[in-house]
Amino acid sequence: MTVHGENSQDLIKRDEAIKLLVLRITDACNLYCRYCYARRGESKGDMPWEVARRAVDYVAARSGHFKIQFSGGEPLLNLPLIKKVVAYVQKRNLAATFQLQTNGTLLTPAMVREIKKLGLALGVSLDGMPEVNDALRPFPDGKGSTLATIQGLQNLAAERVKAGLTVVLTAASTEQLPRLVELAAYLGSVHGLSLDLFRPLGRGAEGECTGPDPDLLRRQVRAALERAREIARQGGPLIRFREVERLKYLLTHSGERRYYCYATTGQSLAVLPDGSVYPCASLGGLPDFYLGSILDPDFSHQEAMVRRAWWRRNVEKMQGCRNCPERLLCGGGCLARAYAYSGRVDIAFPGDCELRKIFMLWVKEEVSLLPLSPLKKTQSN
Repeated sequence: MTVHGENSQDLIKRDEAIKLLVLRITDACNLYCRYCYARRGESKGDMPWEVARRAVDYVAARSGHFKIQFSGGEPLLNLPLIKKVVAYVQKRNLAATFQLQTNGTLLTPAMVREIKKLGLALGVSLDGMPEVNDALRPFPDGKGSTLATIQGLQNLAAERVKAGLTVVLTAASTEQLPRLVELAAYLGSVHGLSLDLFRPLGRGAEGECTGPDPDLLRRQVRAALERAREIARQGGPLIRFREVERLKYLLTHSGERRYYCYATTGQSLAVLPDGSVYPCASLGGLPDFYLGSILDPDFSHQEAMVRRAWWRRNVEKMQGCRNCPERLLCGGGCLARAYAYSGRVDIAFPGDCELRKIFMLWVKEEVSLLPLSPLKKTQSN
């Protein structure tokens, strides 16, 4: 599953090539999500073509195959730039694939046909049933967005286009996970779910949302996994969970996951509309993670990164992770989430640990691999 720009094999073997380029092609959005991490400062408007072109050229010069993810705001509000980037990549014959993270409300039949023609892999944000999703992800006038998103997903199904659902786990949305699995199976356009724990960044730092407590997380994630299995056994579609698939791959291929994602290894770049560069889209706008401008002819992301405390952040260096017997299945959790909750980069956010434990226990039961960890012993401090 590649909803967020990585696949399981990439998480095992790493090199210096850039794997993921996130283009935040607009700060405009037609929703007012209560936890939006992008809303932490003044809007930078739409990304100019020159910024997008320079970003693609920079990554292409330092990569073999790479992924370009269009994000926002709502990236479909800047469809002309998406089309221009895709055409440019094809003209240069670059080995790149494309992904789009959308709120789904603009997925009209005509838009779906355009996306299908462009060859974009899709992630659609949806946090639950209307009573929860409408409160978390309303339109600016307060009207709920759930029915518009579901209609967009139905339009995808009509064109036989698949998408992954991205679910931000707040206390409210976690409660509805099993029902969301049922909805995903019913829609016919959803191949899997990606669970993203709430980060108190941007608008999310204003206190309107909270993350789930450990008991709620354990109970409802487990219930959602069981519901997905039950639906599949009854002849329905198998709704996969991104992290489960990653863990299965690591376990069955004796893999190691020392890093949680590309952000701390110089293998992902997120470029904002004004050309400012960060290691991750969730960290965009935070001064501690600013790497420079893609418009600077002397810009070097690696030179900027190696001076940072979070450079090569991995489970062998992090407090609380070094002695964990499952550390090489986990990768240490999200840097942005740890920073948002603690202001530190050398520790994992406890919620990440809890969620990984839930998935590890499930995978152990599913694939019957014992011991769960590929490690023979833990490493001392």
